[in-house]
Amino acid sequence: MFDPTQPPATLAELAHRSFVQFTAEPCLGTKDKAAGAYKFQTYGQIAMRVRHAAMGLSALGLERGQRAAIVAENAPEWAIADLACQMLGAISVPLFSTLPAGQVKSILRDCGAVLVFVSDGVQRKKIDEIQTELPELKTVVCFDESAADQTVSTEAPTNVGNADAAEKRKILSFAELERRGEAEIHANKTGYEMIWPAAAAGDSATIIYTSGTTGEPKGVVLTHRNIISNVESVISVLSLSHQDSFLSFLPLAHIYERTAGFYLPLRLGASIAYCESLFTVDRNLKEFQPTVMFVVPRLLEAFREKMYSAVKHIPEDQKAKYLDALALAKKAGAARGEMGGAPGLSLVENIKLKVYDARVYSKIRENFGGRIRAFVSGGAPLPPELGALFGGLGLPLLEGYGLTETAPVIGVNRPGRVRLGTVGETVASVKVKIADDGEICVRGDSVFTQYWNKPEQTAEAIRDGWFHTGDLGALEGQYLRITGRKKDLLVLGNGKKVAPQPIELVLTESPLIAQVVLLGDGQKAVSALIVPNSEAVTEIDATGNLQSPEMQNAFRDEISKLTRHLADFEKIKKFHLLDEPFSVENGELTPTLKIKRAVVAKRYAHLSGD
Repeated sequence: MFDPTQPPATLAELAHRSFVQFTAEPCLGTKDKAAGAYKFQTYGQIAMRVRHAAMGLSALGLERGQRAAIVAENAPEWAIADLACQMLGAISVPLFSTLPAGQVKSILRDCGAVLVFVSDGVQRKKIDEIQTELPELKTVVCFDESAADQTVSTEAPTNVGNADAAEKRKILSFAELERRGEAEIHANKTGYEMIWPAAAAGDSATIIYTSGTTGEPKGVVLTHRNIISNVESVISVLSLSHQDSFLSFLPLAHIYERTAGFYLPLRLGASIAYCESLFTVDRNLKEFQPTVMFVVPRLLEAFREKMYSAVKHIPEDQKAKYLDALALAKKAGAARGEMGGAPGLSLVENIKLKVYDARVYSKIRENFGGRIRAFVSGGAPLPPELGALFGGLGLPLLEGYGLTETAPVIGVNRPGRVRLGTVGETVASVKVKIADDGEICVRGDSVFTQYWNKPEQTAEAIRDGWFHTGDLGALEGQYLRITGRKKDLLVLGNGKKVAPQPIELVLTESPLIAQVVLLGDGQKAVSALIVPNSEAVTEIDATGNLQSPEMQNAFRDEISKLTRHLADFEKIKKFHLLDEPFSVENGELTPTLKIKRAVVAKRYAHLSGD
């Protein structure tokens, strides 16, 4: 029996504790489209499904230490599949559902997966296309029952032995897996209790392949101790409880959402609701009314754009007051967040702030469900002005920082102790130091053990007991500030080095600019690729002509205004307006919406020449 005064040792124990303690509480929820509301399975119901799935996997032969991949979108079955693996001591390997078949094949071969969970027919088809090249893969489990029944695509095999292995592969639905597990339990009453505490704290729990903004993705091996220590550290600094409700938007294949948006609320006994899709976040926020949501800056920027666009639907005589209210919110948030040089509010402004809070800010908060206690931002740098705006509106925004290799949180701003422009104070599961060249180095219980099958890269990353993150930063007392990434530095033809991220953050504060990437390696000067805000474009030029003199002048003036503080060699000498946004689909963003700089630089190299 576990000791409730001590942290759980494994993810299996973490889940088991909550299953016992919060049996009747809501656990995982999805949108019931017919009812137009969220419906939840309780902790007790999820516990039973995990039990059945684990026994079903055991009956299929999945053993401790073997790898089971998950190629699926967020859903209760994703969570149940992962927990079932943890109960058996198997290693789950999540993959982004947006990956093409070729990349799925590379990862499944590299990790030696013997089983793969897929969500639907689209993901099943990827496995069909590559099945003859995956001799170790024995079983495919489909969340969607119809996907398990679909006809296997037949392509000429290049290896007869592998083709024979593919023919013998088991393909079944998740429901059938659970039924087999239930039957196994009825036949052997003590079987599950003998199996479920299979893993030890130091065992590998998961292999997460980095999204690869640079170079080939690497399989990051995280142990139960790595993840548990990080969960415990975050809980200790954020004021969260089992009464909180979490809206899950980011993919569970990423360690950020998996640790913070799944294991953490599971540890608390809180409820987790899944967004229907990337395009329904606004609606789902209103329907579910979460108190906590883990987000990335791009989503927050989209929220901000909608706030400012709303002015078009306000009566003419109220537009100026609405815009003044947003400006005052940003000023108030900056003062509270200790932004450098941010002035405090005057007596008159404090009075106006209270009036605006009742008449404007409260309505904006209702658009986010009305109960948000914290947005926690990670995955990419957060523009400080964005944090100031949300904070001033009464929507606390806590920026954090971490990597897959650190499970992931290294630092996070605390409620009531936000310092904008920083990623907060470091958490207890890690120690941080800044190397002589400015690189952030980390060690501690949440730091990964190895890159799968890559001993040389592991040794390069972990030196003298410290994990070298590749990020540049500075410690300001207890607060950590990120200043760039070593590999992202632009080295100009004259040898001057420019960190692009801080400049890009400043530029994206402009209402004219939706996305921006700086180029300049080996060139005389820095240039910028800019994706304009579509609404701003039509206001400048009704035809939307990006090359018109009016358009070019407007963006040139905006860039000049926002970058006047920079050194001359850092200033943008050329810019190019793009009519297509950077996206996951065109390969320029990772699934967590981070820029793939190498891809973008190569694709637009012809625009950065002198």
